Amino acid sequence: MKTKAVHIITGIFICVLLHLFNISPGCSQTLAKQNLSQIIAKLNTQNDSLSIEKLYLQTDKPTYLAGDTLWFKAYLLNASFLTYSNKSAVLYLELSNDSNRLIQRVMVPVNGGMASGYIGLDADMTQGGYTLTGYTNWMRNFDESYLFKKHFYVGTNAGSEWLINYNAHLIKDSSKDKIEMGLKITQFDKAPVGLREMQLNISDGKRTLFKDKAETSLDGALKLSFDLPDKADSKNISLVVHDLRKSQGSRKISIPVILNRPEKVDLQFMPEGGKLVAGQQTNIAFKALNEDGYGAAVSGKIYNNKQQEITSFTATHSGMGVFSLVPENAEIYTARIQLPDGKYQTYQLPSVESSGITLNVNNRFKSDSCDITLTPTPDIVAADKTYYLVGMARNVVCWGALVKFNKGPFQFTLNKQVFPSGIVRLILMNENKVGLNERMFYNGRDDQLNIQLESDKSEYRQRDSISLNIKVTDNHGEPIQGSFSLAVTDNGQVKTDSIAERSLVSHMLLTSDLKGNVEGPGYYDDAAIHPEKWQHLNHLLMAQGWAGYDWSQLFKPVKPLVYPAEEEFLIKGKVTNAFNKPVAKSAITLFSKNPLLVLESITDDNGNFIFKGIAPIDTPAYFISAKNKRGKSFNVGIEMDEFKAPVFSPITNSIVPWFVNIDTGTYLAVNNRVALKKEQLRVTGGNLLKEVVINAKKVVKGSKNLNGPGGADIIIDEEQLKKAGRTTLGDLLRKNVKGFGIRVSKTGETYYSVYTTLLHLVIDGVNTEFFISPETPRYQYLKDIFDYYDAEEIKGIEVMVSGKYQMNYTSTYLKPLDVPWDHSFIEVTTRGGKGPFLKKSVGTYLYKPMPFITPKEFYSPKYTAGNITDMSDIRSTIYWTPNIITDKDGKATIGFYAADNPGTYTVIVEGADLQGHLGVKRKRITVKRCQNCPPPAIAP
Repeated sequence: MKTKAVHIITGIFICVLLHLFNISPGCSQTLAKQNLSQIIAKLNTQNDSLSIEKLYLQTDKPTYLAGDTLWFKAYLLNASFLTYSNKSAVLYLELSNDSNRLIQRVMVPVNGGMASGYIGLDADMTQGGYTLTGYTNWMRNFDESYLFKKHFYVGTNAGSEWLINYNAHLIKDSSKDKIEMGLKITQFDKAPVGLREMQLNISDGKRTLFKDKAETSLDGALKLSFDLPDKADSKNISLVVHDLRKSQGSRKISIPVILNRPEKVDLQFMPEGGKLVAGQQTNIAFKALNEDGYGAAVSGKIYNNKQQEITSFTATHSGMGVFSLVPENAEIYTARIQLPDGKYQTYQLPSVESSGITLNVNNRFKSDSCDITLTPTPDIVAADKTYYLVGMARNVVCWGALVKFNKGPFQFTLNKQVFPSGIVRLILMNENKVGLNERMFYNGRDDQLNIQLESDKSEYRQRDSISLNIKVTDNHGEPIQGSFSLAVTDNGQVKTDSIAERSLVSHMLLTSDLKGNVEGPGYYDDAAIHPEKWQHLNHLLMAQGWAGYDWSQLFKPVKPLVYPAEEEFLIKGKVTNAFNKPVAKSAITLFSKNPLLVLESITDDNGNFIFKGIAPIDTPAYFISAKNKRGKSFNVGIEMDEFKAPVFSPITNSIVPWFVNIDTGTYLAVNNRVALKKEQLRVTGGNLLKEVVINAKKVVKGSKNLNGPGGADIIIDEEQLKKAGRTTLGDLLRKNVKGFGIRVSKTGETYYSVYTTLLHLVIDGVNTEFFISPETPRYQYLKDIFDYYDAEEIKGIEVMVSGKYQMNYTSTYLKPLDVPWDHSFIEVTTRGGKGPFLKKSVGTYLYKPMPFITPKEFYSPKYTAGNITDMSDIRSTIYWTPNIITDKDGKATIGFYAADNPGTYTVIVEGADLQGHLGVKRKRITVKRCQNCPPPAIAP
């Protein structure tokens, strides 16, 4: 066997090894080597041109309260080498709720692959699940799985919350699924919410499944039952409990209903390498998921078509496991699991192929190599054809081999040191470059950063100074200079779960290269030192790693990428005349008051202009003016290159609120937080008052409302709109107007409505329907308006639904035979006051891009000797710093002060040397209550 090393990228250790297996010398060998070299070159050239980016966000804690600040550090790295990405200098962050409604969208400047900042969470946020999505414009060219998404929970004032315990049971009744639920509702102090009339509503996100009123018993219990339709979306069933007492301010609680019916377990089987081939022993991975999307602990048996038991299987971790089978030709295999009621559920295994090749990998624990076995059927041996076997890691081909089966099956040892750390993909393809087999395995090179985190004391007192010494070395003990971020949180208020949470290491090396959700990714962080976890990691890659590769697209011309990389923040646009023709050589001026900035440019032959070198600021606003060749603004218009917001798919798994079926540990943590807050209010002179809801009448100044300003069922005034930023009119209505949405009539026509009423839009007293052309669909016309206007261009919105307010509109705008109560009206008052005309001012443009988040220092109080602990400082995030830079000795020192809340603090440090190596370290610090002890030491 001959070996030849070919370096593909200068300065990077990755190399390509061309192996020849069972290949005789001669012309065929030369041609085959040329074909393999072409495949490798094509793959690596394409990967190099794509320069795919990977993004990870470390946040200061995993969950938040409304009104909190979310602190983050962004690591934007080149996906192939984990060095910093020089492709993008602008990062986009979006915060959306579990209904996929956008809450915030901001830009963050990126420097050297690093960015940091904060997102303020509104104090009036509804509690529930939220998703933080991060991406660059370049990342939008690829699959959505490349984006970074963090799903987390935002809570509200816990002390006033109800605690809800529920159970759901499935009952088969006349071939229908009937769900019986039992609930028990208590106050936070465990006192029952008894004898209360409740409105109960159960839906699956699309339709109502159950609706009724019921009264709780003396101990706060409720029972209900409902039929579950066959087509109901069981993953999105939710229960809304509405307290009908007026004094409660319309208290509503929404909880996801998790059914997890055993007969609905999704059980899939994935043969190793992708195929079941007759007569060849094959490892078969399986993955079982409950209806909530998490692993199901299943066990069962495998039967042939004669109902003879062949083998058995049992899930070992997160619903996954592996068993072995020698399939027979033309045999059909089924899996059978027993349900709690004694019945059996049957699943079919993949079909058996009479001809093919199996690919087996034995990835040994704590070994620098793994054993590869390729086994063909006799007809493939007789055909004497050449096959290509390539090994890829991080989208780069690191190893390749030519294979002929003229000597039958064989086994060889693959040196894993030719691959970087992370997931390795082995792909076998035929002479036509069609993929036949694929297998993923994990390569743990033990080359990650070693982060040592030492505190100056074994334990601390309240408000004591804390000093942490950080030392970072590589796997050879050499010091490392790098960029790191550190978060310190109070365990009494923040529940951290190292198994459930991703880290920089697990995201970059594992989860970002797998499609679908990886349950508990932190579990695999130390798999390289635990043999059982190493085996479970292998099961994960066999069960979830069969992603396939579209080889048919490899040699086709590469389609041009739609979204360019943003190497800096640019302001771009085009100048046109009244006939929409470009105006060349037009003088363009950009002016900003804060900070003072004046830039000048000239349009090119196509009327385009670009302004560069603009420093990001928090709330940018630029006045842009254009002149024609005569130096006048007459007969010229400006069209800005505005950001076109993407629409991403929502998170499918719901977060169960903390107050539902609460466990003892969570209750103690929340109770501690409530107690701390009460003590803080006591010592600071605050008063705990019962919440009083005051509804003041809102008025929209300048409104042309036919009822007079303020004469509406729902009013969104100027104060609300100021907080909404660049939120579109459509999103404003979706967020603030209950019942607003899109419906389809019996004739198939799509229309906007409020509940079941047909919606009419009036802007500045002008009915928009007057301008609809016969060939334009009404829905599309309104959608364009809803997408065009944003909150910064609007002074107020008034919604008329009830007869009290829509009567004047129906008599003014409807036809005589129209039914008045079938219609609703929205009156929009714009700042321009000129009605529904989608044209900007001639020759000028007020350009307001989305806000930039610029770095801001985390507030950390400093205490002096003798400072009295009075419980006024109850930070949940004790300390946060995103920019720790280690020196030439790999060292850095961090200092901060403990808060008033004693207990245990968790310290998490993550970071990279920007040369391909990553690291994460966790540590706990104990803070004890100070009683009759000397005053805290002064910080150094």
